[in-house]
Amino acid sequence: MQSAKRYAIIVGIVLGIVIVVGITLAAIFGVLLELLYIILAILAILLIGATLFQIYSILMLVRTITTVRDEMKPLLSTVQETVGIVKDTAQTAGRTATTIGNAASFTSEIAVRPGIRAVATAVAGQEMVRVFLGKGRVRSRAEQRRQEQLEAMEAANAEVRGGV
Repeated sequence: MQSAKRYAIIVGIVLGIVIVVGITLAAIFGVLLELLYIILAILAILLIGATLFQIYSILMLVRTITTVRDEMKPLLSTVQETVGIVKDTAQTAGRTATTIGNAASFTSEIAVRPGIRAVATAVAGQEMVRVFLGKGRVRSRAEQRRQEQLEAMEAANAEVRGGV
């Protein structure tokens, strides 16, 4: 990029020098009017060339837009088809989730709850047997844990006293 910029600057300076020298020589030889006509003719030719290039670029732009439009139609139909498939998949997933939820609820009601009731009944019966056969009093689990903690603390204190 820097080399192209440098090249353009050099070409501009050379053209400027050539134009100044040309105008000076035309003034010396008295042919300024002919030089003006030649420059106007060259500018007219360049203007016509630029106009033709613009017309060509507009035609290519229209052709490109037409090509893009023709290529977009199948893409849009494919996107719409994909959206439809995604909708169907989401609906199927929703139905599957509902079915799984219903199956889990059914399993819970049929298998898990009776099992929990049976275990609870067995534990309650075991506690009743313990009360009737010798423990004499029913402790709650919290009381039992508290008693175990107190025993562990007393054992730790006895160990500390014995070690000192």
